[in-house]
Amino acid sequence: MYRLALLGLLLFGAWSARAVVVTPDTTLGSAIIPGNNDFFGGFSLSGVVMVTNSSVGCSGALIGDYTVLTAAHCVESAPGAGLYANPQVSFLPPANTTGNAYDGSALGVSSIAVDPSWNGSSSLGTDLAVIHLSQAAPNYATRYSLYTGMVMPATSPVILAGFGQTGTGATGATGGFGYLRAGTNEYAVTGAAFGWSSNLLIGQFYLANNTQFYDANHNLIDTNALGVADPYSSGTEVMIAHGDSGGPTFYNGQIIGVHDIGICMSTTPSSPCLVGPSISPSNNSYFGQMWGDVSVAGNAAFLDQQLAPEPASAMLVMLGLSLAAWRRWRSVA
Repeated sequence: MYRLALLGLLLFGAWSARAVVVTPDTTLGSAIIPGNNDFFGGFSLSGVVMVTNSSVGCSGALIGDYTVLTAAHCVESAPGAGLYANPQVSFLPPANTTGNAYDGSALGVSSIAVDPSWNGSSSLGTDLAVIHLSQAAPNYATRYSLYTGMVMPATSPVILAGFGQTGTGATGATGGFGYLRAGTNEYAVTGAAFGWSSNLLIGQFYLANNTQFYDANHNLIDTNALGVADPYSSGTEVMIAHGDSGGPTFYNGQIIGVHDIGICMSTTPSSPCLVGPSISPSNNSYFGQMWGDVSVAGNAAFLDQQLAPEPASAMLVMLGLSLAAWRRWRSVA
C-alpha cells in the first residue's frame, strides 16, 4: 500500500495502493532477493517483512525482537477510524526454495501504536506505526537500528526494499505483490520544497537519456522532475509501488526512512498525472514520478517511546533488580 500525492497548483490527492519495487529496465530478476541471502555487498534484508491485514498489504522492518516499523496508513485508514482487522507479520525464510515469495507462517500481533501526530496527511511526515508482535521474531531475521543523524543526509545512495508490486518505469507497476525486492535511489529534497514537512524525504524516478518516454499526449517527459543538477541514475535504481508502504529505506546500514507516498506532477486537475506510454493505468510508478519516505530521525520521540524494553528485555531487567535487592537485603541482615 502506498499513497499518491498529486502536485500541480499544489493540488493534493490520495491514492491507496499496495506496495514495492519498480525497476528502470525489463530485467526484473536483478531486483528480486533470492531467499534472504545477503544483498548489496553483504547487507542482509532478512528483517524486511510483509505486513498484511483484512484490508491492505504493506511492508515493514524489524527493529526489535518484538517490534516492527511500518506506516500508519498500513494499519488504519484514517486516524480514529479503528485498526484494520486480523493484522499479521510475515518473514521471508532463509534458503527459500520457492523463489522469494513468502511461504512460511505469519506471526500474530499483540498491539499497534500509531504516531499521535499523524492526522491522515502524508505532508506532515508523521505517517508511522509500530507493531508489537505476540511472540519473538525468528532468530534468522536481522534486527535493524534506526538512523539518528541529520534528517537529510549529505551523501547517498540509499537502499529501498519492500514486498510491493513490480514493473518498469515505462509500464508502471504491473503486479507481483508479496515478493521481496530491493534497489537503490537517493533523496533529492525534503518536503519543504513543496511546502510540506521537512520530515518527508523525497526522491525521483529518473531515466537517463530519456529519449523514448512520453506522456499520454505523446509529449516527451523530463524525468528529472525535481530539477536537480546531477540526478541519480543507476542500473539498480528503483521506485516504490503498490505494497511498498511501510517498507524501509537504508542508509549506512540503518533505517533512515519509511515508504509513504508516490508523488507526480499535474497541471491539469481534471486529468492528473497521466504519464506513461498510455493513459491507463496512470499514477503508477512511472519514470518522472517521485516517492516520499517518512524520516525516522524526525520522529525519534515517538519511536524511542515504542522501543522501551521489550518483554524479554524487561524480564531480564526486573530479574536484575530483584537480585540486586536480594543482595542488598543479605548484606544488611
